Amino acid sequence: DNFDSLASLPGLHITKFTFDTAANDAASTPASNKTVAAHPLAVTIPDNAIVISGFVDVIAAVTSNGDATVAIHLANANDLLAATGKANLTLAAQLPMAAVIAAPIKLTAEKAVTVTVGTAALTAGKIDGYIIWIEGA
Repeated sequence: DNFDSLASLPGLHITKFTFDTAANDAASTPASNKTVAAHPLAVTIPDNAIVISGFVDVIAAVTSNGDATVAIHLANANDLLAATGKANLTLAAQLPMAAVIAAPIKLTAEKAVTVTVGTAALTAGKIDGYIIWIEGA
């Protein structure tokens, strides 16, 4: 396993994040990741980064007693992954961050990766995400 040594090539970066419903978010007043809310993570992407791609790897199926959705963003709502229903977040699902692939974004400040749980609270789930970005000026 040489993923750590290959994490970045000059100018090209892959930043990994994990969203786990068993944990709390990184807000100034931490909240359970299960709640309907925007959950900032401790992982950030730097100022001037040009985000060009990414994907989500579902490690444990996202479940809910309702019609929960999960969205991922940096600068604006849904700019990485639009609200996605739990039915699409099943064990081992691989989802492209289609929003940013279609329209890359350049950050104007360092931004935390934020996962937004919508419609209904989650009961379980864990996803790893990989954001692919290049250095901008």
